[in-house]
Amino acid sequence: MIRETLKGGKGEVIKNPKVFIDPLSVFKEIPFREDILRDAAIAIRYFVKNEVKFSNLFLGLTGTGKTFVSKYIYNEIEEVKNEDEEYKDVKQAYVNCREVGGTPQAVLSSLAGKLTGFSVPKHGINLGEYIDKIKNGTRNIKAIIYLDEVDTLVKRRGGDIVLYQLLRSDANISVIMISNDINVRDYMEPRVLSSLGPSVIFKPYDAEQLKFILSKYAEYGLIKGTYDDDILGYIAAISAKEHGDARKAVNLLFRAAQLASGGGMIKKEHVDKAIVDYEQERLIEAVKALPFHYKLALRSLIESEDVMSAHKMYTDLCNKFKQKPLSYRRFSDIISELDMFGIVKIRIVNRGRAGGVKKYALVEDKEKVLRALNETFEDSISIGDFDDVGEN
Repeated sequence: MIRETLKGGKGEVIKNPKVFIDPLSVFKEIPFREDILRDAAIAIRYFVKNEVKFSNLFLGLTGTGKTFVSKYIYNEIEEVKNEDEEYKDVKQAYVNCREVGGTPQAVLSSLAGKLTGFSVPKHGINLGEYIDKIKNGTRNIKAIIYLDEVDTLVKRRGGDIVLYQLLRSDANISVIMISNDINVRDYMEPRVLSSLGPSVIFKPYDAEQLKFILSKYAEYGLIKGTYDDDILGYIAAISAKEHGDARKAVNLLFRAAQLASGGGMIKKEHVDKAIVDYEQERLIEAVKALPFHYKLALRSLIESEDVMSAHKMYTDLCNKFKQKPLSYRRFSDIISELDMFGIVKIRIVNRGRAGGVKKYALVEDKEKVLRALNETFEDSISIGDFDDVGEN
């Protein structure tokens, strides 16, 4: 059986998995985002040819195409460099703020490294020095910076300063920021807001749009005759209910196709199983992607839903792993962010004047979260180290 699977024999469904894994290498157009792309292209042309700087904030829920559009723009600019002399001196830097740690130092270090071509330390340098390195790296050129998940930066202390310095810099720098948090502007100071250009809103896809998008993925990625219109419509309808998430729709189609491999046809049962798999994988990946202190906070909540008690356990964990613990206020902010991510659910209980107000946080699926944490800490931290925390 495995030999036939390895060879991709009878009943194969997937023609080109790269379509689902790296769609930018296949798709040359992005449907339903043409106006956004045109406006961005005009702003970039004015910047490159007329030195008119711009700053855009791409806002929209998960799966509405913000990152896809940003990376598409990035790739198109790289292609235009081969066709237009004025673009040859354009340098681009793409940074996912959450993935690099979210701190001002981490984001600036990554930007400086990409723009200068040299490794820049994340610690031991003040913010002004990072900005100077970025300025030096962009001297006599034009730079376009992409800050994905910029809300993780803005919510950190000093994050506003980073944006302000970049936006008001005398260097030739333009910025595209991307955020799933449509209220991210509320975290910005007035001086930052005054430097920002207009927000670009990515509206959720409706069921018909999702079905069209899926049809393109199916056309390029699946073998003809292994799916039908009803299956695409079913997946589109499910994904449309969850704020029109195209990323989820595509992932469901790919997973259903994998499950149907060997049978020659994607059926409803494959999609239903793909939905279960997707939700489990999404939670586990979300936990694994959390910064270290978020993971410690989450681990402490598994033992105690009372946020005050959990902070004490978190502090013990930090001491054990030689990490400086965050204040209760910052810890509480992290819990609120975990609630926003859908990993925990916050409950506020008012016990009256005598009892005061208590904050609780329930971990939604303790077993899966614990497994994800265990896998994350497997190489660097012994899981047994958690067991005796709080016993001293």
